[in-house]
Amino acid sequence: MLSRFYLCIAFLFLSGCQPDDTSETLRVQVLDADKNFNRMAQEKGVAEAFVFYADENVVKPTAGQQPVVGKFALMESFKKNPPGNTKLLWTPLKAEASGRLGYTLGSYTVHTKTPDGQRDTILYGMYVSIWKRKNDGSWRYVFDTGNPTPGPAVLN
Repeated sequence: MLSRFYLCIAFLFLSGCQPDDTSETLRVQVLDADKNFNRMAQEKGVAEAFVFYADENVVKPTAGQQPVVGKFALMESFKKNPPGNTKLLWTPLKAEASGRLGYTLGSYTVHTKTPDGQRDTILYGMYVSIWKRKNDGSWRYVFDTGNPTPGPAVLN
């Protein structure tokens, strides 16, 4: 009887030592969501991508203004301030996820042309997006913010 007890304890201990590939699967899903978000921004435009990938309760801080709260408010903010001659590119450098939440951290580059198209201003920065897994398995960002850096951002 005692040997059965020890066998059960050993089984429970060893089963707890198995690598958790669930968190790795979720990490890859969040990373892929961020990459697909960027791809959509390049193909269909920044506004459409930001609205599509936003959660209904998104919070998007905006420099010098109150944060945009909610998907409807995000759509309205893009209508009031369309990206115009601005191209935003980003690359996730790190991603983590567990359960229904994840985050991505990466670098971005903003290219803005003057109205006459003669000059291109380039800005660099780091961003962080917090993602939420929906019931259908898709990922939507619930918070997205960034800050400028003096040149292309890297993680050491």
